Amino acid sequence: MAKGSKLLARSVTGLVALAIFMTLIWTPGLRLLLTLFIGALSAVGLFEYYAMVRARKISPETIGGMLAGTCVAMSGHFGDAVTTNFALFGGCVLVSALHIVRGCHSVAGLSSSVFGVFYIGWFGAHVPMMQSLPGVGPGLVTTLFVAVILTDTAAFFVGSSIGKHKMAPKVSPNKTWEGAFGGLFCAVAGTAALWYLRERAGMTALPDWSLWRYTHAGILVSIVAQIGDLTESCIKRDAGVKDSGNFFPGHGGVLDRTDGFLFAAPVLYYLVTPFCAG
Repeated sequence: MAKGSKLLARSVTGLVALAIFMTLIWTPGLRLLLTLFIGALSAVGLFEYYAMVRARKISPETIGGMLAGTCVAMSGHFGDAVTTNFALFGGCVLVSALHIVRGCHSVAGLSSSVFGVFYIGWFGAHVPMMQSLPGVGPGLVTTLFVAVILTDTAAFFVGSSIGKHKMAPKVSPNKTWEGAFGGLFCAVAGTAALWYLRERAGMTALPDWSLWRYTHAGILVSIVAQIGDLTESCIKRDAGVKDSGNFFPGHGGVLDRTDGFLFAAPVLYYLVTPFCAG
């Protein structure tokens, strides 16, 4: 695919996916549909992850891991961290038991099976958990989306245009420090813009935070999202694949598109929200 056509496909896919998510996030009557949608994406992401594990000649518990991880991700619908943590524990026990009953005694297979449930299921559950927070949920998820999307987009364009210093050449040769700082700057600018929209445009559905709290969220989310991106790149590099799949035209697989969100969602839920309640 030509570079221009790939960029067009990437842009159209991103806009359509964003429109779907924003509709599901901001429409109260569609909350169950949001959970089902996240569950479906989690199932595809888990399938991609276990396929990469198998590419390394490791035998994970694929079916059990997909079932357990999807259930853990959907447990976020109840908006309770205890419920989700209990689902995570149960999912890990189930996957471990199935792996052992299947006659496998590989530490690599067992650990990779459990990690998939944790990485995609538990991390992903924090999006519906966040969305369920009274009064501020949709605004928090929007903050997450703004920070992660601006980080990814700016890092891509800044790195492509002026990037010279490689950040992790053995893991992801195209990622540069210039791109990383460009993504961080745009994430902070984007979250600051959200503060402005609340204070000056009357968008009271956004979190009632000070400017510092918005920029604090942007900094944390951007940094952790880029770590999430590098983590998935590490998994792909080890598996010898360029993309985790081809679910999203122009973007690759589900994990290619959601790796930053998976890492950033728990950060926003646990580290930012409790200190921004006032």
